[in-house]
Amino acid sequence: MTMFFLSFFCTFLRTEGTKEKDIFNFGKVWLFILFAIWVTTSLSGMASGVTSALAALTLASFVASAVFIAVSFNRDERTENAAAVFNRLRDKYGENLDIARGLFVVTCAPILLIYFCFSITNQLIRKTRIFPCSEPVGDSNDIFTTRTRRQIEQMKTWDRVRVYTFAVYWGIFFMVMQVLVAKLTVVFLSWLIEQTSSFGLGAVTAILVGVGVAMFLLPPVPGVPVYLTLGIVLPAQGHETLGWVGSIGYSIAIGLVLKLFSSALQQKMIGENLSRYVRVRQFVGVNSTLMKAMRLVLSQDGLSVPKVAILIGGPDWPTSVLCGILRLSLPQIILGTIPVVMLIFPTCLTGALLYMASLKDASGNPEFSWAGTVSTITASVTALVQFGSMIVAAYYLEQTADKRVDDVAAIVDDAEVKKADDEAAHLNKCYREVTQWNKIPVLPKL
Repeated sequence: MTMFFLSFFCTFLRTEGTKEKDIFNFGKVWLFILFAIWVTTSLSGMASGVTSALAALTLASFVASAVFIAVSFNRDERTENAAAVFNRLRDKYGENLDIARGLFVVTCAPILLIYFCFSITNQLIRKTRIFPCSEPVGDSNDIFTTRTRRQIEQMKTWDRVRVYTFAVYWGIFFMVMQVLVAKLTVVFLSWLIEQTSSFGLGAVTAILVGVGVAMFLLPPVPGVPVYLTLGIVLPAQGHETLGWVGSIGYSIAIGLVLKLFSSALQQKMIGENLSRYVRVRQFVGVNSTLMKAMRLVLSQDGLSVPKVAILIGGPDWPTSVLCGILRLSLPQIILGTIPVVMLIFPTCLTGALLYMASLKDASGNPEFSWAGTVSTITASVTALVQFGSMIVAAYYLEQTADKRVDDVAAIVDDAEVKKADDEAAHLNKCYREVTQWNKIPVLPKL
């Protein structure tokens, strides 16, 4: 992983290209660091040595990156590069920036308060003129420094009602996914593992298939916990008759069949039925450039990297249901989903290794002392496949939208949705006018 990190720096150190391109290359370093954090979190409690090493690497990478970018550009270059990046983001994603701003508010509000306190302290020290080398005070009546005041004025230009609304949505999303879905899913599957420990392989398989289909039909439930449960339970019940290799292969096969069957149900029973409603098609934005690019990629026959990346990297329920709303070919979508075995294989293997690591021999020693360490590696592979496919999917969707402009534009708009969008645009304009932050009374603001 250290070599991967250094390779990103080598790419960044290339002399060809514009400074804007350089700063985007540097962004890849930060994406890698964020991925390391995500892997570290996913491995927590499974192998403390590897987890500690990843945590140390991540922290060191953050510090090294901050120092590197500070010494690589002077102040004018940093300002120029930042402006170029922000302008590019504003041009391409302007109408969705409030969503990112809402995420910024809900995650960085405590850090902002600390930053403001430091700015006030900095301004007070400048006013006392204790240090001759201090920068000018600026406005002596302002409690903030000139830079902080400029940043505050920039934030005041936001549509704060919309930004705070998205911040609330992000908070609800986090609570639902991280607290309710993640915790309840783990607790339920743990209870299921315990309850089925005395059943035969056939009965356990039928129970897990039924429960798995039901869980796949729930929008927020991801597929990885289901695959992990299959990897724990089925080898535990079947290793005596099928052997360890055979039982692990059996769990992978059941996981693949379960995923394909659930995807078909989600697409045909849920997605295509929802596509009859204009409000649903309007909500998912079938006329947007992103949805048209996705339709263009997913409607291709056979297998392709962009198509497979979207079907594997996208969330299970939303991706399959969206295919139904877009009225895509079910056989072609099923064909494109088959490579999900690349995710199922390491996940089921991780579950089996976790179970093997818990087994003791007659003397009380671990029967498979190596299983815990190997399960950490396979868990890392699972995280790599899932996260990597998401990044690849996002990359190819952007490339399709940018490089195949004519093909995307050739896709005919949904007339009913376009009419609804035109009507909603007027309502949204009126809503934004009456919900300007300065016009809202104090009590609703609180």
